Amino acid sequence: MSDRDLKADPGKGNEDYLQPAPLAPMARVLVVEDDETVADVLREVLCDQPFQLEFAVSAETALARIPELRPDLILTDISLPGKSGLEVMREARAQDPEVAVILMTGYASVQTAIDALRQGADDYVTKPFDDIAELPAMVEKRLRGRRLKAENRALLEQLRRQNEVLSRHEHELRERVKIATWQMSELYRVSMEIGADLELEPRLARIAATTAQLANAPSAAVYLQDEETAEFRIAAVYGRDIVRGNDGEPEFLAGAGLLGMVAFNQTPLRHAEPQGASVSVAGVAGAMQTLLAVPMVHGNAVIGVLVAFDKPEAFTQDDQEFLSLFASQAAVQVRNSQLFEHTKVLDRLKSDFVAVVSHEIRTPLTSVKGALELLGDDRYFHNNDQQTKLLVIAHANAERLLLLINDILDFSKLESASLPMTIERQRLEPVVQQAAHNLRMLIEERRIQLDLDMPHDLSDAMLDPHRITQVVTNLLSNAVKFSPPGERIRISAQQRPGEIRIEVRDHGEGIAAADLHKLFRKFQQIDSGSTRKVGGTGLGLVISKGIVEQHGGHIGVESEAGRGSTFWFTLPVADATHGEPAAQH
Repeated sequence: MSDRDLKADPGKGNEDYLQPAPLAPMARVLVVEDDETVADVLREVLCDQPFQLEFAVSAETALARIPELRPDLILTDISLPGKSGLEVMREARAQDPEVAVILMTGYASVQTAIDALRQGADDYVTKPFDDIAELPAMVEKRLRGRRLKAENRALLEQLRRQNEVLSRHEHELRERVKIATWQMSELYRVSMEIGADLELEPRLARIAATTAQLANAPSAAVYLQDEETAEFRIAAVYGRDIVRGNDGEPEFLAGAGLLGMVAFNQTPLRHAEPQGASVSVAGVAGAMQTLLAVPMVHGNAVIGVLVAFDKPEAFTQDDQEFLSLFASQAAVQVRNSQLFEHTKVLDRLKSDFVAVVSHEIRTPLTSVKGALELLGDDRYFHNNDQQTKLLVIAHANAERLLLLINDILDFSKLESASLPMTIERQRLEPVVQQAAHNLRMLIEERRIQLDLDMPHDLSDAMLDPHRITQVVTNLLSNAVKFSPPGERIRISAQQRPGEIRIEVRDHGEGIAAADLHKLFRKFQQIDSGSTRKVGGTGLGLVISKGIVEQHGGHIGVESEAGRGSTFWFTLPVADATHGEPAAQH
């Protein structure tokens, strides 16, 4: 390559190779011109412009330099020795599609320049130059277009990257929403499963199993805090065996050991032992390499700790967050069960107390009642009218008190599921007739007309005659008490598929819709307070409900204020599937 092949800018001497582009962000212009005179003119016109100017004397030299120089604009003569300016344009565009190209051509080659424009050239000038002073403006215009394209491309690239980031964030958000939705659905599902049983022990066992399931762990445990001593003890284990320590010793205290710190700080803990090492926790058999412990917080207090063990790939932050959500839910369920268990204990103590007191009262009351009956017997004692009246009143109140005590005893036995029953195949008519006979004096006293509608072809029922007589007596007694003197009461029975429905219909004042929910509740009376018209404990309907349900039937009421009431209950029909009489206790 000769010294004439490449020319550098003035003041830099003639060199065989172009100087590397400066580091400043300056546009680069490559002039390809084989005529040294024209090149000098162009150098003179363009050297004061704010861009880097490089010259090449042939197409081959220019094409060799383009990959390194990466010009923003090429100003080239169309007619060059060897390859033409058009070939320079095509090969330069192959490397950089956005490089600006201005062609220089003689007057005789204007048509060629126009064809070159059609092929992609940005502009052209003719030689000799009509007004060479316009060339810097033309070059600046094309460089500006190039810069705008570069800026537009950069903006598009930036937009593309931002769109990618947004798309990634959208995908991550969708995944998080998907996971959160699944977690909420899963928590709702397990909440319904765990909430199906209020008993504390089975609920704790299910919580332990659910803890392992949600943490993808093979085993889990539940520790509860003793309300009196604040000690934490093992309550349930899934996937491992429980190991009981020395009598009276707790598994841990708040602030002591790994689990104690979880309870003390009320913060979850993920722990992983190095390869080959293991850790053990009190109350659970065996050692483990990984564990995840989360506190069960109710209100502001820790009531227990959930622990998942031995997940092979170690527990993650997602496991911790998910199990923490479940622990909050489990804390509420455990607290509810503890309150339920406490209520059951109190209820049992109350029932036992009532039963004992009622039984102790019934014994002397029976003696008092017997003594009053003896004093009122004309065969042994002669009483005047006043004495006889007082004895009748005393005897009636003793009888009433005995009935109340019997109701309380029956209710207490129903609550403890110890009310004895012997359910057998029986006709229903004698039972209803016995109930009517039991209340004949009250019926006659209030001049009530009692109608019995019992079909002759009524099927036998499975019942305890004594207890169903008690139910019919209770319903009929209420109907008599709340019916005006001289009214009619109707007892009827209907055959239905698989059951018999017994109804007691009165024409009394009825029951308002707002009061219907009070029925069949213990110690509830609609005419309570100072305006009560009749006595009673409010247990008759509750006892009747318990008896009917122990028979496998249902009880209810249909009523409307001012139009009377219909109390009904159902009993299962006796069929071939029923065997020998069954005693229930």
